[in-house]
Parts: sequence; structure tokens; C-alpha cells
Amino acid sequence: MNTNPNKKGHLGDAQARTAWLFCAPAILLILVFIVAPFAMSVGYSFTNRMLVPKKGTVLSFTGLANYIKIFTSSTALNSFQNTFVYALLVVPATVLLGTLLAIFVNRQMRGVKVFRMIYFSPQVVTMTVVAVVWSFILSSNSEGIMNSLLGLFGVEPQRWLQDARLALLCIAIMYIWQNLGMQMLIILGGLQYISEDLYEAAMIDGCNNWNKFWNITVPCLKNTLVYVLVSTTISSLKLFTQVYVLTDGGPQNSTTTVVYLLYKAGFINGQLGYSSAISVVFFILVFAISQFQNKVLGED
Repeated sequence: MNTNPNKKGHLGDAQARTAWLFCAPAILLILVFIVAPFAMSVGYSFTNRMLVPKKGTVLSFTGLANYIKIFTSSTALNSFQNTFVYALLVVPATVLLGTLLAIFVNRQMRGVKVFRMIYFSPQVVTMTVVAVVWSFILSSNSEGIMNSLLGLFGVEPQRWLQDARLALLCIAIMYIWQNLGMQMLIILGGLQYISEDLYEAAMIDGCNNWNKFWNITVPCLKNTLVYVLVSTTISSLKLFTQVYVLTDGGPQNSTTTVVYLLYKAGFINGQLGYSSAISVVFFILVFAISQFQNKVLGED
């Protein structure tokens, strides 16, 4: 059969042009709203740029002054520490509990769809609404829901979000509760692609539930768990809404995170150059962490 290579080449070029044409709107939006602003942030980070320039202030190049300020400021260093502590609290708990819940609702039992809906329902509520609801739950008054429950056991009311030792932990628990349903659903999707024949063969070989989970479920879910781990890590590092609504970074900066510090420096104090430097450092750290996770956990 005779074929014309030139005809195939022209067909491939036409398909490529069509593909680029369909991608053009998305690429344009990414360039305008993501790439260009980030490039501007990199440029601003080396200047004394202000959100609203003061009279008589001249825009000037400051070199690494904004970056030096980040690594010498106790507030900035504390915000990075709070952010990573929060991630360490949230990520393992979300992945572990999400996996356990997914295994539970993956069973063939009566009312399982109701359980799935209940576990997923917090995900459809915006974080702002969730934060407002939890502000009532964690109210420091004796009439607050948590303090009322503790009062039944004779425990004194706790200050929760006003206590520097408890505030970040409370926000972490709230995030886990709100985000758990989505991660459960993703892991559930991975579970339903695992063949039942593997479990039946393991049962014939005398494997107990733990052996089946560790030697069949976990390896088959590896790609799904890596995705959940990376996405949850990135999401937790971007903590802002809960802090903005509930604590305003307090008490004693115990809940000030990198994104909240970035917002406060740029939009409250008007230090756009310093805020841009924080965003650049934060981007590099998040990118490095995600690449490290992919490298270590997703080599296959």
C-alpha cells in the first residue's frame, strides 16, 4: 500500500495548529494572571515598591534587602515555622484518616451512600462559612459548644483560639474536618480500581486484614496516595482564610502563617516589595517540597 509521508506530515501539522488554537485561551489566561504577576513580583522584590506610594518616595532598587529582612525578622521566621508545623499536623492526619474512611465506605453495606454523603458534605461549604461556624464551636465563653461539653465533665472552659498553645491546633482540626471528605473520595476512587481477585487470593493464602492492607491496598493505591499527599501539602501550606477569619494571626503571632504575613505586609502595611519577596521565597519552598515528595514517593 502506498503512503504519502508528506501528507501525514501536513496532517500532523494541521492537528498541532488546531490543538494550539484550542489551548490559546487557557494559555493566555495563565500568562496574564499567573506568569506575568509572578514575574512582576520577582522584579518588585528587589525594590522598595509600595502599594500606595507616599509623597516624595522614589521607587529604587534595594537589592537583597527585602530577602535579608525575611531571614532576620523574628515575625517572618515565626510565620514559616507556624506554616510548617500546621502542615505537619494536617497532612499525615488527612491522608491516614482519609484512607481509613475510604476503606470503610468502600464496603458493600446498607446505607453506605448516606455515610459517603455525610463525610463529603463539609467539602461543599466554603472555608469562610466553616470558619464562622467553628468560631461558635470554639468560643471561649462557657456557653460555647466545646466548653459546654467540657463543662459536663467538670472541666474548666478553655480559651481555644485565644490560647497561643491551642489556636494553631484548633485551626488544624477544623481544616482536617472540612477537607477530609474530598481526600476520602479520591482514595475511594483508587480503591474501586483494585481487583477483588487479589484479596481473594490473599485470603486463600491465609493473609489477615493487616497483611492484605499493607501488601495489596497500599501498593495499589500508591499513585493515588502520592497525589493526595502532594495536593494536601500544597493546600495546607497556603493557610490563610481560617487565620484571617478566626484569629487575625494571633494570639502572640502563634497563627501567623506565610500567606497571612504576605497579605498583611502587602495590603495592610503597603510594603509591596517586601510582600513580593515573601511570595518568591514561599514559591521556591513549596516547589522544592512538592518536587521532593514526587521524587521520593512517585518514582514509579
